[in-house]
Amino acid sequence: MINQVLIERQNDEGFNPIDDITDVIVELEDGAVWSASFATISYLQRQMFLSHEVASDSPNMPPVRFVALETPHVIIENLNPDTIEDVIDNLMTLGTFESVFFPCEDEFFLETMKG
Repeated sequence: MINQVLIERQNDEGFNPIDDITDVIVELEDGAVWSASFATISYLQRQMFLSHEVASDSPNMPPVRFVALETPHVIIENLNPDTIEDVIDNLMTLGTFESVFFPCEDEFFLETMKG
């Protein structure tokens, strides 16, 4: 099961759990470290508005609202720690945790987990 959860940017000035995006790192009891990106619906809506604004300023681009996500994201109502932890628990219960989270072997993340 889960040993600890790290929510990046959680303590950053300007971080808004209702209208933001963050990476979440999970360390399991066996020492394995997993990472996933979480975004709020409000964040995606803001990005869609911004893409429309950019396209509106260019004669070569039709002004449409879109957001392109390069990696899988968990779309979530808010980025509060309890909500994120509940989502992780649900993903594990549903057996879909490993389809959303990726093994993390990056030294920066591993050092961050150790504190």
